[in-house]
Amino acid sequence: MQEPMKFNVEIADATGHSVVQMTQEELTHKAEAAQGTWVFVNDQMVSTNDLAEMNLDETSQIRLMPGLVGGQDAPRYVVHIADATGHSEVVMTQAELTDRAEAAKGTWVFVNDQMVSTSDLAEMTLEADSRIRLMPGLIGGNTAPTFVVQIADATGHSEVVMTQAELTERAEGAKGTWVFVNDQLVNTSELAEMALDAESRIRMVPGLVGGGLHF
Repeated sequence: MQEPMKFNVEIADATGHSVVQMTQEELTHKAEAAQGTWVFVNDQMVSTNDLAEMNLDETSQIRLMPGLVGGQDAPRYVVHIADATGHSEVVMTQAELTDRAEAAKGTWVFVNDQMVSTSDLAEMTLEADSRIRLMPGLIGGNTAPTFVVQIADATGHSEVVMTQAELTERAEGAKGTWVFVNDQLVNTSELAEMALDAESRIRMVPGLVGGGLHF
């Protein structure tokens, strides 16, 4: 009988970062063992419910984040999370929030409705009543069409590939976000139902921290 394939899994927890080998079944059990565990496959957040049936191969980049990072005495904050599984609230330390924001490309963090650079997150002064929202990975599933979105924010100009569902979620994630499709300003409430195609020119200007925009 052929032995199950083992995968390299990067684990980030309170003890630091390590790499272990485990089968898909072991990975699934580990992910389900602790509430709030996150799994990223190829820089996309994956629901633990879907993990057992995923098609993984030896090139898959897998990252697992169990438990809380930052120690038992570190302050914890309520973080609103919008991902492929829907909306939820998780209590985490600032160190864990930073670690998770940096875990997947394109993750966005909003503090008090303003977009915050992940590079600044670790040193920010957070309060107990800070409103924190985290948007990791892609929303819409692996089969949803993706679009190139030009983003102008406090860090400069960049391009991100995202689904229409994620574009809508992120446009609604911060007050004052503007979305342009083919050089026309679009109401965020209409964005989810728009007919976008591969040639659509999409530009987003999300809530900004400190200073104005420079085009």
